[in-house]
Amino acid sequence: MLHFMVTSILGTLALCGSAKADEPSDLARFPTMMHFLKTVVTDHTEPPPAGNEHLMHATKVFHTNQEMWEKFFQAAVADKLTNLRAFGLLSREIKARGITVYGPGAGFEQAVRDNHVDLGLAIPAKNVGLGVWEPDSTITDPEFSVHLSVIYKERFIHQFPDEVMPANLRIGTGDQTDYYIDGERHRGYLLTADLYYGPHGIGFKNVHGVGGEKRGVLGFLQKMLFFLPDAISSMVIDEQKNVMLTEAIINTTVENFETRDIYRIRYRN
Repeated sequence: MLHFMVTSILGTLALCGSAKADEPSDLARFPTMMHFLKTVVTDHTEPPPAGNEHLMHATKVFHTNQEMWEKFFQAAVADKLTNLRAFGLLSREIKARGITVYGPGAGFEQAVRDNHVDLGLAIPAKNVGLGVWEPDSTITDPEFSVHLSVIYKERFIHQFPDEVMPANLRIGTGDQTDYYIDGERHRGYLLTADLYYGPHGIGFKNVHGVGGEKRGVLGFLQKMLFFLPDAISSMVIDEQKNVMLTEAIINTTVENFETRDIYRIRYRN
């Protein structure tokens, strides 16, 4: 799912340790992204913006900007990464640094528009109000990276092209909540998820606030059986099988997920 979503998200992440056991192989496989993550400086932090304490629990947080996202996309395109892989690597770095990262959706969306970025098979960069990536030292699972919170300004349905996936995403199915940007109060729909990076899946687990529906006959039946939940609970990469698995009322397996360009982050012509 969920952008929700770096020399500056990380504007500027400071050099420090990472998930060292995984880094040698990842450096060989994803050299541009790994280098980018290490060059982002996160020395400058600030108190969480007033009114957002229910979304950020750290006393100091790092603020992202458009420049960081542009460099993040450049690295992802260079290494031919899917959105799930790219955000998995980013979240693992945030965990290693132990710093909460946040930013308004405007910078992220502008970076997507200005650079003609296609996010591939991903939760769309549209109507994002605020995004928060927060480590949690109380969780001992070594594959857990961060809690993700994304607030969407409004509900909408995102329709993937048929060649990507014959399905729609229902954005904004979560609870409404207030959030503040530059002291101004806003209200939107909350999507939450946990990001994991490890042998048991790379991507989003424990997802709340986004739904899915198949198109065609299955989609029609799903709409008719409206009492059945359509919530997506996870979207993860199974590396050994090279598939993306989505858990929902109608589960989906996407074959050749990391080897087909159509699923990767890329620039449109």
